[in-house]
Amino acid sequence: LILNLAPLRVWCFSELVFIKEPQDITVTRKDPVVLDCQAHGEVPIKVTWLKNGAKVSENKRIQVLSNGSLYISEVEGKRGEQYDEGFYQCLAMNRHGAILSQKAHLTLSKGGSS
Repeated sequence: LILNLAPLRVWCFSELVFIKEPQDITVTRKDPVVLDCQAHGEVPIKVTWLKNGAKVSENKRIQVLSNGSLYISEVEGKRGEQYDEGFYQCLAMNRHGAILSQKAHLTLSKGGSS
């Protein structure tokens, strides 16, 4: 009896899941901040960040790190205008689908340096 199992393949495409999700954080103006987002699943995984439901654009100050986390080198907020303050979510996508993280509230502390 000869069994040829070569063509038998188990397709186990791992579901896209978050390993780390962003958490609420309070920061001081001009401070750097990292909002965590790490997803696990079949690569490639593309991570996009949303602030108050709108896509975050990367620039000199705001970057998506290689692990998917969002880095803001210097949190901005002008008097009466909370520039970076808001609700952040990360959207992870691969060829099997997409998942959206919980909302994390980034708040600017009201006082000066403590």
